[in-house]
Amino acid sequence: MELLSADPSYIGFLIVDLIAIFGLVAAMRWLSRFMVQPLNLRSEASNIETSAAVVALMLALTGVTSGSFSLTLFDEWLLVTGYGLLAIVLLRLGAWMQDKVVLPALNLSYATQQGNTAAAMITGSHLIGTAIVIQSSMTWASQDANLGMIALLFGFAISQFLLALETRLRLLWTGGGLIQAIDKKQNGVVLKATFQHIGAALAISGSAHFASAIEYQLELAVVAWLFSSIVFLIAYLALAELCVRFVLPKKATVEGGRATLEGAIYLGWGFILPALAS
Repeated sequence: MELLSADPSYIGFLIVDLIAIFGLVAAMRWLSRFMVQPLNLRSEASNIETSAAVVALMLALTGVTSGSFSLTLFDEWLLVTGYGLLAIVLLRLGAWMQDKVVLPALNLSYATQQGNTAAAMITGSHLIGTAIVIQSSMTWASQDANLGMIALLFGFAISQFLLALETRLRLLWTGGGLIQAIDKKQNGVVLKATFQHIGAALAISGSAHFASAIEYQLELAVVAWLFSSIVFLIAYLALAELCVRFVLPKKATVEGGRATLEGAIYLGWGFILPALAS
């Protein structure tokens, strides 16, 4: 209320942001349903992917809706809508790249259409992971629209490279076990993989503050961001795996739900590592 009394125009900008957000969320929902096109209208798998896409978009939008408003209501609507539409395109592009480039042995979109919830969870985790990195890139350059757009595109490129690296390393460590788990709908193993993926994105996003200190030296900022992101990813994988080996029993038969517990530890390190480095 104090903010409203100090600046009556605040409510107008807030309404404009809400209108833009409602429209963008509706667009993402319908686009996701159109792209998946489930055989069963009550498909749980399709609902999982669509829900993850909506959450991912709203998460990405927190990067552009935070901070100061634009000079006019139209500029504010244009900024939020423009960034939101670009975020939708990048999120869906990232999901397509994961399906066709990173995991070519699987047709995740087709499996989701057939009702495979494990495939939907993998796609959903990548959508959310991409959104986490996009959000961090929006935040550190949120005061300059042109710079913010460049940062968003670089953030997307960095996220896809490093999240693809994390996925390929996981496939290497498991000997292709993840692909079999998705095909056989082993949701416990797949849930661990989704936690690991989102945790990796959180760790990567934590490196964005290294770029924020030099954001107006764009080339240097990108190099610093990429290098620090790789360091953060390696540290995240090493610390999380060390914690798993230290905390959990060695034999999987000792404790039920081990895969989910391991994933929870990885996800937790995704939150802790950026905090330790800040």
